[in-house]
Amino acid sequence: MFYPLLTERLSIQPLTMADLESFVTYRREPEIARFQSWDTSYSHSQAKELIESQNGVLLPAKGDWLQLGIHFGTSEELIGDLAIYRLEEDAVEFELGFTLAKQFQGHGYARESLLALMDYLFNEVSATKLWAVTDRRNINSIKLLEAVGFQCDLDRTFTEEFKGENVTVDVFKLDSRV
Repeated sequence: MFYPLLTERLSIQPLTMADLESFVTYRREPEIARFQSWDTSYSHSQAKELIESQNGVLLPAKGDWLQLGIHFGTSEELIGDLAIYRLEEDAVEFELGFTLAKQFQGHGYARESLLALMDYLFNEVSATKLWAVTDRRNINSIKLLEAVGFQCDLDRTFTEEFKGENVTVDVFKLDSRV
């Protein structure tokens, strides 16, 4: 099975140009960009380049990311995205990320979409381990990761300079559910 991944309320699939405006809008939100690698100046040309570069990609190549749009199942309205990174060291280990527009947070959409992606990677792609990395101040992301079964790997915690601040970064892992 490939895309779309379907849940009770959502459809998950690679981003398309139809997602461009919504994608740029929530990436420009200060609260959304705060813990992410981009900033509030994220442009339409950056989004267009990202979407075009991933056209036809179903899973990222080793060392690459793939953004999957999270859409309301009935309307196809983009409400956020999931990110998959195929780790260099092992083709069946992936790092995951997630972003939800502010107005759609707190309704269980991130959890629902993340669980669908995890199920797909473990059961269809035969992933052996999933990883997630988050700023320790991002309490909502940490709560979500723990709620879906990730555990913090304290041996991998590190400190870095990020957007002009010294931050602690926690690494979470989830082994295959086989």
